[in-house]
Amino acid sequence: MLRPGKLANVIGEMKRAKLNVLGLAETRWKEEGDFTSDGIRIIHTGGENSQNGVAVLVEEKIARSIIKIERYGSRMIEVKIKSEPVDIVIIQIYMPTTTHEDEEVDNMYERLEEILDRTKGTDYVVIM
Repeated sequence: MLRPGKLANVIGEMKRAKLNVLGLAETRWKEEGDFTSDGIRIIHTGGENSQNGVAVLVEEKIARSIIKIERYGSRMIEVKIKSEPVDIVIIQIYMPTTTHEDEEVDNMYERLEEILDRTKGTDYVVIM
C-alpha cells in the first residue's frame, strides 16, 4: 500500500466488485488514521518502520453508521456498525506467521478472545 496509486487501485477494485466493506492486512502505513477517499472511508492502524498494519474500507453510506472503532496495536482493528436487526462487528487481523515467537501468536489469540467476550451475543461478528 506504500506505492503511489495503490490505494486508488484497491478502491477501484472494491467498487468494481460492488463491495461495501473490505479488510486489508499488511498495509505498512506508519501512522494510524481515518480518512475518506473517493467515497470510501479508510480506517487503519499504523506500524513501526512501515511494517504490519491493517485497514477496514467502508462505503461512505455505511460508514455513517459506524458507532465504534478500536485499534489493538498494529495488527488488529475492530469496527462496529449500527445495523438492523443486529449490529455488525468487523475485526480485521494480520496474524503473526510461524516465524514469530509463540508468545506473540498466543497474545493475538488472547486479545481476540477478549474482544469476542465483550461483544454482545446478538451482534453479528465477522473476523477477517
